[in-house]
Amino acid sequence: MAGSKPKSLTQQLFEAQQRRAAHKAALEKAAMQAEQKEKRAAARREEAAARQAQRAAEDLARRQQAADARQVQQVLREMEKRETLRQQAQAREQKDRSAQRLRDQAAARTREVEQRVQAIGSVLTDRDRGLAPLRLEPLHQDSNAAPECGDAEAYAERIAQLLEERSFLKRSHPDVAYSPQTRRLTVAVDLPRPEGIPAEKAFRYVAAQEEIVAVPRPESERRRIYRDAVARLALCVADYVAALTAPEAVNVIAVNGHVPGTDPATGQPGRPCLVTLVVSREDFEKVALDEPQLDPVRCLEHLRGLLSKDPCALEPVTPFIDLDSERRHDAAAALDLAAMDPFDFERLIRDLFLAMGFRAWKTPDSHDGGVDAVAVRDDIAIGGVCVIQAKRYSGTVPVEAVRALYGTMQEKKAYTGLVVTTSSFGPASHAFAREVGRITLIDGGRLVALLRDHLGMDAVVRARRTATS
Repeated sequence: MAGSKPKSLTQQLFEAQQRRAAHKAALEKAAMQAEQKEKRAAARREEAAARQAQRAAEDLARRQQAADARQVQQVLREMEKRETLRQQAQAREQKDRSAQRLRDQAAARTREVEQRVQAIGSVLTDRDRGLAPLRLEPLHQDSNAAPECGDAEAYAERIAQLLEERSFLKRSHPDVAYSPQTRRLTVAVDLPRPEGIPAEKAFRYVAAQEEIVAVPRPESERRRIYRDAVARLALCVADYVAALTAPEAVNVIAVNGHVPGTDPATGQPGRPCLVTLVVSREDFEKVALDEPQLDPVRCLEHLRGLLSKDPCALEPVTPFIDLDSERRHDAAAALDLAAMDPFDFERLIRDLFLAMGFRAWKTPDSHDGGVDAVAVRDDIAIGGVCVIQAKRYSGTVPVEAVRALYGTMQEKKAYTGLVVTTSSFGPASHAFAREVGRITLIDGGRLVALLRDHLGMDAVVRARRTATS
């Protein structure tokens, strides 16, 4: 610059040095700034990389978590499925066990029913055996001696006690009457009621309903079983009587089977008789009760017993021997037919003809031409309806009585007629009976023989009376 003093070398060197120092400081500052900038940029890059890595890690974590969640869900589903299958299997197993238990119960109940029916049918095969040590001896060693009435009652009572101790009779309350004159022992027992026959034939398990269902027994089969059981029990009682009594004491066995209960027709207490049998010891001992093929119903018919046609309906039959009448008859020293009470005589004639095979007996409600009864017998010799007239005459029966019977036969459309008397018939009566051909005359002698043959009863005709019945 003009007019200025030139600078010295020292000053110039100093200024140059200052300039170099300022330039160096500027360079250093710029370098430092650049370095700081680079550091900041690097820090930003690292921070960005860290954020990116964090995002990647977070994303990976989310994906892993989602995968884990899916795996957990899969495991849970598998576990739930297995649990469901286990529960289903357990339910099936429980259902199968329950079904098997019900099947077993049905089978057990079926066996129980079958055993009950088998027990009912085993009355004869399972009856008491070996009763010889219990057999009662005759009342008197001298068979010609007449036993006292008290002895006969004690004998009957002891037989009743022995019978009540026998199988199948423990609840039947046997009632016994003994007639030493006729050597006949009569037993009346209570029969089991038809309700004791199982109404079910079997039991079965129905899977659809998951319950046990009863298979009903056909009514015809139930009736057959009960009828068979009644016949078996009657034969069993007769066998016990034969085993417990000596032939010298009892030659004729009579059995009546009753069912205690209520008469369905009247609602009143009743005790209908369903089976009745009168048989000689000789005829009874010819029967093989232990034969497996033995038909008890046919056996009873063979022995000329009378069995209800429908025991389940409590359809009664008339007993051959009435227990009360038997006791009244036995109370007398001898049975004098002509001296009997008219009603007892009528019952005796009824017992006789029922024992001879008549299957029905009806006494007219009112006086009907001298007819005492209308009966039925199904055999070739007599057959069909028969009217019966009983006369307790002291003299010969007049022919008019026989003719009157023939008129009643036509009125009743009866195939045969019977006139029974304690006396006799004259030639005119016999001639008229032969002319008709369907009238049978039974006089006092033949009546006594019939009573002995069919009822085992010793009777006489001593009294001379004019009364008739």
